[in-house]
Amino acid sequence: MPSFASTLFTITGIAIWVLVALFIAGKLSEALQARQQLPISGHWVLITGCDSGIGLGVVKQLVAANAAVIALTFTSEGAEKARQAGARLALQLDLTDEQAVAAAVEQVKTACAGRLWGLVHNAGAVLPGFIEYQPLENFHRIMDINFFAVTRLTQPLIPALKASHGRVVLISSVDGIVSLPGNAPYDASKFAIEAYADALRVELSFWGVDVSVVNPSTMRTPLALGFFEGHKKAWEQMDAQDPHGTWKQAYPREWLDEYIPANSQRLASMAQSPQDAIDDITHALCARTPKMRYLSGKLAKTLFYALWKMPERWSYLFKKGMVTPSPRAD
Repeated sequence: MPSFASTLFTITGIAIWVLVALFIAGKLSEALQARQQLPISGHWVLITGCDSGIGLGVVKQLVAANAAVIALTFTSEGAEKARQAGARLALQLDLTDEQAVAAAVEQVKTACAGRLWGLVHNAGAVLPGFIEYQPLENFHRIMDINFFAVTRLTQPLIPALKASHGRVVLISSVDGIVSLPGNAPYDASKFAIEAYADALRVELSFWGVDVSVVNPSTMRTPLALGFFEGHKKAWEQMDAQDPHGTWKQAYPREWLDEYIPANSQRLASMAQSPQDAIDDITHALCARTPKMRYLSGKLAKTLFYALWKMPERWSYLFKKGMVTPSPRAD
């Protein structure tokens, strides 16, 4: 007669194998569903931030699939590029201007006859700088562009998204899951987007509207590659406001002049093709079962995923080591 310990061991082993089998079956089912595509030909999709980079790339990819694309751009030059890429409608506006957004919403609803399949929030801005020399107005500006502009545009378009059981795709960043030193305004805005997306996903699920978040790592885009040069703008802003402040003891001009080129070179070597993010956004719009989250790029799936999931103290120590040269902590 088998002992109690032997029986328990056998039952535990069977349970583990059942769990493993269920996990594998779930992953296979998820992979098969992800491969199933819906026809997007003729569907209306609104994309923000189409001046260049990822946004313009998505316009081109969706136009190639015969989608009806509406592009929102910040510059008139960007609007012309979007038109040349095949956008049915290209509107140039500042997404922080409430009246301009309201007028654009009416144009969008008229164009799509009240049935919008996709809303892609790609527009964004970054104003890097360490918190001690980061002017407070930069926090307001970045939050307005990266977060409040999203809420301002989404709310009036919800009825059109419900009517088509469509998709909302929010472009966050790896900085939306792992906050990095020297980029607090941007990181805070992306963490806010993550929270907003979680709430929006549940609320719109009752009408069959899917909400996906895309987290690109560093891509070869003008926004990303100019990141460290952006520190100079914040530093000079603070220098004009507080030229004799104690902040200069930690971050003197000599430190800045060393910090920017050293890190710009490292960033350029890490940057990946924006096509990874473009493909993920397209999948979120076209897949029968889109993912809730897309980690775009190898670094997003490896380094940043590890920083996101590892013990906080380990992540803290790694991020502290990234700050080179370190501030003058005398």
